[in-house]
Amino acid sequence: MSVPEQPPPAPKNPSRWYVGSAVVALVFLALIIIVWNREYNTPAPLFPGESVMRRQEDVTRFMRENLPPDVAGDALFIPTGVVIQTLEFKGPYTVQAGGYIWQKYPDEYPPLDHGFVFAEAESTTFTKVYETHQDGETLVGWNFKTTLREKFDYSKYPLDRQLLWLRLWHVEFEKDVYLVPDIAGYDSLAPGATPGLDEGLVLENWELGSSYFSFRLNAYNSNFGIQGYNSAESLPELYFNVPIQRYILSPLVARGIAPLVILIQLFVIVMVIGSNSKRLEQFGVRPGAVIFTCAAFFFAILLAQNALRDEVKWYGVVYLEMVHVLTYFVILAVAANSVALVANPDWGLFGQDNLWVEVLYWPLILGILLVITLLIFGW
Repeated sequence: MSVPEQPPPAPKNPSRWYVGSAVVALVFLALIIIVWNREYNTPAPLFPGESVMRRQEDVTRFMRENLPPDVAGDALFIPTGVVIQTLEFKGPYTVQAGGYIWQKYPDEYPPLDHGFVFAEAESTTFTKVYETHQDGETLVGWNFKTTLREKFDYSKYPLDRQLLWLRLWHVEFEKDVYLVPDIAGYDSLAPGATPGLDEGLVLENWELGSSYFSFRLNAYNSNFGIQGYNSAESLPELYFNVPIQRYILSPLVARGIAPLVILIQLFVIVMVIGSNSKRLEQFGVRPGAVIFTCAAFFFAILLAQNALRDEVKWYGVVYLEMVHVLTYFVILAVAANSVALVANPDWGLFGQDNLWVEVLYWPLILGILLVITLLIFGW
C-alpha cells in the first residue's frame, strides 16, 4: 500500500519571520526616501570658481581683483541685461533659448560696435528691436533665439540638477571690452527673485527656482587669429545662469514602473514555488514555466532600460538605471531558485518550503538599493 505524499512540515511560527522581513524592508525604504528628500531639497552648489553678482559693489570688487593691471586702466564695461521668455530642451545636451538682451553704451566711451556673442551657441538669430539715447548713454535692445550645446551630468537621474547658462561676450572683446550685469535693469538680482526670467516661462518636466548673473575666469589656447590678444591669461566672462531641478514623478512613473511591477511579480512567483506540489498545481506553476516567464521579464526590462538610455544618452549608468540592472540579477536568481527547488528541495539554503528566499527577498533588494543610493549621493 502506497503512502500518500505528505507536504513538508511547516516551520515553527513562520509569521514572525515575515513580520521581521517587512520591518527591515520598510526601514531600508524609509532610509532611501530620506536620502532622496535630502538630495532633492539641498540647494545646488555653484559652478567651481564662479562668483555671483548681486550688487554693483560685487561687480566693482570682482573686476578690481581679477583684471590684470595692464588691462584694468583701459577696460570698458558695458552694462548688459537679459530676459529669457522661452526655454526648451531639444536633446539631452541641446537647449534652445529665446528672449531679449539689451546693452548700454556711455557717451564718453570711444566708438564701439554694438552687439554680443553667445560663446557656446550652435546657432543664433537676433533682431534689433529698439535703440534710443537716455541719461547720457545709448540703449540698444535685441530679440534673440539661440541653440546652445552644453555639458550636463545625468548620473543622478532622476534626482539630477542641471545648470543652463548664457555665456556672453562683447563683439569687440579683443579691445578689452567686458560685459557686466545691468544692475539698474532689475528690481533685484537676488537669485530667488528669478531676475531675467519671464513669469510665464515654462520648461517641461523641470522646476525653475532661481537665476543669477555671475563671472567666471576663462583662458584659451588660441588667440582667435587676433594679433596681440593674450589668450593664456584668465579674464572675466559674464554668465547668465538658470539652475533647474527635475520633477521626479514623471520619470519615476515613465521609467521606474516597469522594474517595480516585474519585481512584484517575481515576488509572487517566489511565494508560490516550493516543494508543496499541491500548491504548485493550484497555481499552475512549473519550474519550466517560471524559466520562460523570467525570460519574458528579462526582455521587458531590457526594452525599458534601452528607452531610458535613449532618453538620457549618458555615457555611464544613471541612478535609476541601477534598478534595471538589479532587476536582471533578481530575474536570474528567481529562475535559479525554481530550478534548484526541483533538483534539491531539501537544501538548507531554502529553509522549509523556500522560507528563507521569501523572507530575504525585499530586504536584500532594498538593502542593495540603499547602498547604491548612499554611494551615488555621497553619504
